[in-house]
Amino acid sequence: MTDKIPVGQTISGAYNFAFTRFLSILAIVWLPYAVFAVIAVGLALLAVPDLPRMLMTHDIDIEAMMGLSRVVLLIAVIGFIMSSMITVGLQRQALGKQSATVWYYFSLGAPVWRMAAAFFLAGLVVVFIAIVISGACAAIWVTAGSIPGAVWTVRVVAIAAGVCFLIYIATRLLFFLPAVVTAEETIGIERAWILSRGNFWRIVLVWLAVILPVAIAFWIVSRAVLGPLVHWPHAHMGTREILRMFATQSTAFAPLVLAVEFVERVVILGVANGAVANAYLAVAGAPPVGSAAARWGSEPGFGSGTGA
Repeated sequence: MTDKIPVGQTISGAYNFAFTRFLSILAIVWLPYAVFAVIAVGLALLAVPDLPRMLMTHDIDIEAMMGLSRVVLLIAVIGFIMSSMITVGLQRQALGKQSATVWYYFSLGAPVWRMAAAFFLAGLVVVFIAIVISGACAAIWVTAGSIPGAVWTVRVVAIAAGVCFLIYIATRLLFFLPAVVTAEETIGIERAWILSRGNFWRIVLVWLAVILPVAIAFWIVSRAVLGPLVHWPHAHMGTREILRMFATQSTAFAPLVLAVEFVERVVILGVANGAVANAYLAVAGAPPVGSAAARWGSEPGFGSGTGA
């Protein structure tokens, strides 16, 4: 146990989890995403009944498509819950709380709602701080107008400082939160903040090392596979023509695009959750007595095999 994140160990642990437990990660992810896709498509069809015809004929009615705005918020909420569910499942795997072979995972139990509540509350904190920073920057923007020769310097510095401070707050609040919520069975925002003390730059380095290479690798794969097939709009094309072109290409290449993006999503979820769990175990050690650690085992919602 140490109060500093071991960067090399955390990065290697993240990649080890993502690739050696790839099938378990896939098993945890596929059912929540499938349920979300079915619900999202169903809501979209309720909002825009003519959507299948428009996609098949590539004749996009922009006014009719605006009907999707009625269900966007609901789809986003459902996606948020599914994301919280997946995070719980992956953290249990990464923390070693779920050792049996997993074939599927779907749970709406207390851990999922606890995770959703933690993310929601942390998000509210970040939004509140963003509003305060925006107000401060607006005041500085106006005040700087009375400083001869330094107007734009002051404004740019103020905005840059505000953005950096917001990133600092969000990073410290959110990095350890999934592991704390899962391991200690608590909302744990304060605990996540404490664990991240003195670790900001280590967290940034870990994130860059585990997310950036995966994103670049899959971007290269996507360009290599889809680049020769996909056409991009020209400046003289109208909105309807651009939508028709994208609809045509989406119909033709949707399965391939979805397959590549899904695999990328699984790998990114694996390295991200692996990094958080490994960093947590290194910094926090064993969770407090009486927490979830004392009751590690199979959580309802996991479809397990014979064990592994």
